[in-house]
Amino acid sequence: MIRTDMTHTGYLQVEVGKRLNKSVITNSYFDGVLKITRPAYLSEDLPLLTLIHVGGGYVDGDSYLTEVTVNESAALALTTQASTKVYKSPRFGACQTADYFLKEDSSLYVKQDPLILYKDASFTQSTHVYMTSSSTFYYTDIVTPGWSKDGQLFQYKKVTSKMKIFVDGRLAVFDHLHLNPDDRLEPFMYLEGFTHVGTMYFIHQKVDAHLVEDLSIKLSNLSEQARVGVSLLGVKGLSIRILAVSTTVIESIFTEVESYISDLYVHQEKIAWRK
Repeated sequence: MIRTDMTHTGYLQVEVGKRLNKSVITNSYFDGVLKITRPAYLSEDLPLLTLIHVGGGYVDGDSYLTEVTVNESAALALTTQASTKVYKSPRFGACQTADYFLKEDSSLYVKQDPLILYKDASFTQSTHVYMTSSSTFYYTDIVTPGWSKDGQLFQYKKVTSKMKIFVDGRLAVFDHLHLNPDDRLEPFMYLEGFTHVGTMYFIHQKVDAHLVEDLSIKLSNLSEQARVGVSLLGVKGLSIRILAVSTTVIESIFTEVESYISDLYVHQEKIAWRK
């Protein structure tokens, strides 16, 4: 069903279903500055969609809504064309909402390019996932301070990111990341001298404490470049939080984790997130 009461700067709706044993886009609609590419099949049953922002960046008062439904036994990979740039937005800020609906035995893989916050930027992101215990959900994002004329870091006003994951109708995961430079982010107990924040979620019915332990050991040798925390969720899944000094370091950790879980748990080739 296409919504007609849109007042957003950009709106995207996508639905994926299974036809002749293949995942296909059964419905799509976009409006405003958001567009999508034609699906590229990374494998016989995994279409990749790339989200394109034709406006160049987010400015004061912008709002964006993405709604994705992956029906029973279908699969989808969703990524962005480039980093999300948030510019000066002192009055209203910019906001983005993403709602993901995963039906029985479905799979959704979301890999976002970095969120770059420039001077005086204010950004709010809300992500809601409604899935079943038989579904697979993979998600990454990165928050990075943008360039400023005086070379100083943390010139943005604030960034707030909330993730809510509902499994079988029950709220299973709630994460609230709030970064406000006025709170002095550099010291201990905040970013501890790091500048970039990476977040990953992987929910799969075979995830257990052994995977978390193995990943913790595997990533422990990266302690000089980043701080990495791997946590087992209250459902069959894990979360990873990374503090680093560059996007490249976080992306390399994501790549390593993705290869590991693809081999052991998803039983498919690592997704080639080509642009």
